[in-house]
Amino acid sequence: MTRNPLEWLAETLLSITSIPILAMMVHVTADVVLKYTVKMPIQGTLEISAYYYMVSIVVLPMALIELTRQSIAVDLFYQMMGPRLQVVVTGIVLLVSTIGYCGLAAATFPDALLSLEKREIVMGTINIYIWPSRFIMPAALFMAGLVCFYHFIRLVISPAARTQLTAIHQIDS
Repeated sequence: MTRNPLEWLAETLLSITSIPILAMMVHVTADVVLKYTVKMPIQGTLEISAYYYMVSIVVLPMALIELTRQSIAVDLFYQMMGPRLQVVVTGIVLLVSTIGYCGLAAATFPDALLSLEKREIVMGTINIYIWPSRFIMPAALFMAGLVCFYHFIRLVISPAARTQLTAIHQIDS
């Protein structure tokens, strides 16, 4: 079975997310151990955790969450709708999600470019360049938007996809 490029990219982003998770775990543990055993904490742990690890962990998996349609859904009235109305509502949600994700990506990208231009740093006990981390969010948000748009196109042109995308929220009885 061939996977489409969006599936591959979303799964790759999820795999990449394991790197900052493990790095943060090792980094923070080493910082605590060194701080309390030899009184030499690792400088910049808080800043690196906040600007690199946490941002990556939160936003990189978003595309896969959208691809697998596992985001939080409130379908109080959705179950009471007919199949055609469910398709319309699903399409509206996918379009709004596409616009939202891409809009956030477009809003954060200029900030990332400005940060790059300034070679932005955060000053703590040591100076840490944070401009590279500013590109994580717009890239991940744009990818999530592409996935939502991909689902929307599938919803419009494929009856099988329409059934699949609307059946995701059906309650198993």
